[in-house]
Amino acid sequence: MGLTSALSTALTGMTAAETTIDVVGNNLANANTVGFKASEASFATQFLQTQSLGSAPTATSGGTNPRQTGLGTMVANVTPNFSQGTIQISSSSTDFAIQGDGFFIVRSLSGEVGYTRNGIFKMNSDNELVTITGNRLLGYTINDQYEIQTTSLEPITIPVGRASAAKATENISFEGTLRPSTNVADAAKIIQTDTLYDGNYTAPVGQPDTAQIGGPLTQTYTYYLTYYDSVSSVESRPGAEIGPISLANGSVQFSDFPIPDPTEGWDTIRLYRNAPDTEAGNDRYFLVTELAAVAGATYTDNTLDTALYTDESTHTQEIDFVGPQIDENTTLLDLVDYEGTHYFSDEGVLHFSAKKGGSNLYGNGVTKDFTVTATTTLGDFIEFVSAATGIQSGQGIPDSLDLIHTSNPPIPPGGRITSDNRIQFISNNGFVNGVSIGISDLTYQTDAGLATVEMPFSTYQEAQGEYVRATCVVYDSLGIPCNVTFNAVLQSTDDTATTYRWFADSRDNQAAGGAPNIAVGTGLISFDGEGNMIVASDNDIAIYRADLPSTSPLTCTLDFTALSGLAADSSSWAAYKQDGFGPGSLTNFTVDENGLVRGVFSNGVTRDLGQIRLTRFTNPAGLEQKGQNMFVGGVNAGLPLEGNPGERGLGSIISGAIELSNADIGANLIDLITASTMYRSNTRVITTAQQMLDELLTLQR
Repeated sequence: MGLTSALSTALTGMTAAETTIDVVGNNLANANTVGFKASEASFATQFLQTQSLGSAPTATSGGTNPRQTGLGTMVANVTPNFSQGTIQISSSSTDFAIQGDGFFIVRSLSGEVGYTRNGIFKMNSDNELVTITGNRLLGYTINDQYEIQTTSLEPITIPVGRASAAKATENISFEGTLRPSTNVADAAKIIQTDTLYDGNYTAPVGQPDTAQIGGPLTQTYTYYLTYYDSVSSVESRPGAEIGPISLANGSVQFSDFPIPDPTEGWDTIRLYRNAPDTEAGNDRYFLVTELAAVAGATYTDNTLDTALYTDESTHTQEIDFVGPQIDENTTLLDLVDYEGTHYFSDEGVLHFSAKKGGSNLYGNGVTKDFTVTATTTLGDFIEFVSAATGIQSGQGIPDSLDLIHTSNPPIPPGGRITSDNRIQFISNNGFVNGVSIGISDLTYQTDAGLATVEMPFSTYQEAQGEYVRATCVVYDSLGIPCNVTFNAVLQSTDDTATTYRWFADSRDNQAAGGAPNIAVGTGLISFDGEGNMIVASDNDIAIYRADLPSTSPLTCTLDFTALSGLAADSSSWAAYKQDGFGPGSLTNFTVDENGLVRGVFSNGVTRDLGQIRLTRFTNPAGLEQKGQNMFVGGVNAGLPLEGNPGERGLGSIISGAIELSNADIGANLIDLITASTMYRSNTRVITTAQQMLDELLTLQR
């Protein structure tokens, strides 16, 4: 082969030098490329020309070595150097550096999954984290409850300004002192109306004509008329007072009585007269006569009939000023006052507000509404007011926890109709639970306009006993705030324990069907002889969220362990902590070293937004470079080992930093000089071989 082989050998050396220069040039070109991994060209010898394989030593020969001449070099490998690059702090919170082994997982524009060490990421218009070349960063995303979903890799999305977060309250904690040495709350406030009447039963309107007959007029009497239905034994309330009329040893004649409408069932007119002034009961009225309720009836009353009034035992039937009894089935449209004026003139909507313990139940100007129709009864109204004021009757509560109430025998809390035709509401015990209803608290809207319902409630009994009040705002699953008022009263104290009963009201309670009930819970708190809480029964409240997509009911557990039952100047308590919060928009985010993306919301809470995943390979040098700082899997790289940063041999993430190129400019410049020298040296081999060939060609001369 001779000199010809020297030419080809030198050519391989030149080719190797060119490859080195290419690799070094690429390293130097990417000296400022974030996450770039410099490469190094490795070479191997080419084919060898063997003149002799040599011989082994013998008895007469020491042996010979092989005689081989190399035929040049070849590029064996261009190997990336995956050593750690320098970490440099960045000015962007969306820049990430990997400290240690691993790659970010990205999806290219074509949908291909790739890997990169370049941690410069930006937000696109869809709030996705993308590389500077538009490849989406992949990881685990979240559901609508901000829970990490580990089923598949998806683009990491950070919707700053658009995402919101809320959390329903689950726990409420109280602190304070409920002292034992004070008055037990053993009396409830009771309010009631004036006497009410059923407008279905009319009273006499107008008065009969009267004429005095004979005798000196020295005695004074007054009279009342009623209508009577002898079939059903129902008597109307009295008409207006007749008189006073003075007579003695004479008489007075009544004529032209007011006649009832025959369709109403009244068939009798009754006349009542008060007892003579000489008797102790002169304010009492007794039946004088009964007349058929027909036109032309007359009656003469004279003092010869005084035998009717000589003593208590001879008194005839006494007048009932109340008249027919109202009951829970009496319709509201039939409810009238003594003069026959209707409280509710027509169908409409009652706007109701009230006070409890001196505080507005619903806030200023806020009402609970009650629709009144032709079939709405007094029982419906009583049920509405009891619910709207949060009076707890104790139904469904175990006997050992019965609510306390007043009177002997005790009257259960709630609404009722008294024997004298009044509506009466018995509050739960203690001043703080006392319900007050003023004239302005009842307004009625009909087609004719808005008017005040003239149904005053006066105080029949005042409440008493130790009490405390606390307010708290809790949040439902949508972050809607709900106001809750907690009232506690001293139920009992003895030589073993002090027991308070708590009541919870929420004006935002929305029960099914629009029921106005504001009571959301009640229970007992007991303290031992050292002031330590020993038991808290029924320590949950339930706020219903009907007509809303919120989770219903909102159930909150009350924690009373921080309360004390020691003596103090006064009792006090407060709801000092609750674990819910209202909605807030995403304002910022952070990424920790484990790749967890946490959103910071305007309401001060943080929520998971995603999990950045990394991957590593057994032989990263076996990856295929695709440009745009991206690698893809290679046949000799091994399977990708995916995990969270810091796990399974993966490096950690440094947020707000970048990994610089690991290209060594000094070393690469030296490699460049070496390659240049190598190239020139091989050209000298070619020149020498050419000169020798030229000499060979001149031998024929």
